[in-house]
Amino acid sequence: MWGLAQSIFGRALAVGSRPGYKGLQQPLATDPMLVCVRYYHRKTNTMWSKKRVKDLPVIADLPNSELLFGIAPIQAVLQSGSREAYALFYQGKYKGDTRSERFETVLNMAKNMNIPTKKVPKKVLDEAVFENVHQGLVLKVHKIIERCLRCLGKVKDGRYVLFSEENGTILESRRKYPLWLFLDRIQDPQNFGSILRSATFFGADGVVIVGREGCKPSPVVCKASSGAIEFIQYFKVQDPAPFFKKSKDSGWTVVCTTTRNTEEDGQGCSLDSLKALTGPTIIVLGNESDGISDSILQASDINVHIPVGAETPDMIDSLNVNVAAGIVLSAIKFVGE
Repeated sequence: MWGLAQSIFGRALAVGSRPGYKGLQQPLATDPMLVCVRYYHRKTNTMWSKKRVKDLPVIADLPNSELLFGIAPIQAVLQSGSREAYALFYQGKYKGDTRSERFETVLNMAKNMNIPTKKVPKKVLDEAVFENVHQGLVLKVHKIIERCLRCLGKVKDGRYVLFSEENGTILESRRKYPLWLFLDRIQDPQNFGSILRSATFFGADGVVIVGREGCKPSPVVCKASSGAIEFIQYFKVQDPAPFFKKSKDSGWTVVCTTTRNTEEDGQGCSLDSLKALTGPTIIVLGNESDGISDSILQASDINVHIPVGAETPDMIDSLNVNVAAGIVLSAIKFVGE
């Protein structure tokens, strides 16, 4: 019946305010750490009486910020410097499934970077991240800025230009030839995060997702990716058609993953018979429900499917998209590797 406000890491409530006070729309100070928060009654949405007030560390409301949870995602943010970190909240005497050395490593990293740190009760962390597994650490950070990608440029000596809507950036391929993933309307954050992790593990340079219907980056995505989203190039594309046309004009090969065997009509092959690729490649993975849209399939140079290992029930005609992504990425080879 009684509980901590789920927004305690967001809006700060005025100390000494009367029961039922809704709080301030703006933080009470510019300092990212505040120590003024009240408990509230979940059913009546009113504040506790004055004698029940307890001071707890809480971060002020910051624009375009979010709460990351888990050791790996937080360590990734601190190590990569991919976005600004405002404050780290940690659970005292944490006893979980992670060795204390990693916990202490992340805590020391934050302190060495002069990021404010505060010890808080476990219940505070639990409710702040909606009961997600936080492993005793929660970091207030700036949200990932979503950038729009226009196309991928020509590759020369392992280097190429990435044309975003803002500017052009020169990248160096992590593998013999550049490898990118294009996610067509992937919507599940767990799938999205797992794909980001596999893409980073298997040497992809970046991931593109359709901006209108695709999953957005979030703390859940970051946790599912084990922080991989902080290290890999991530972009959205509003209109896939010009992206594929311009990229293909620059020498990129488009490989679409399908559930249907298209070998008989000459449009594709089984993954285990796919030959080594000879240039920069974009692998397309489709929506969890209806796969790759027809308009994108029209841009495909090669369609590949994962062969079924045995007879299966009708309702199991494909793999989960994040599992399929790992299998396809592990099978991709380039000439000269």
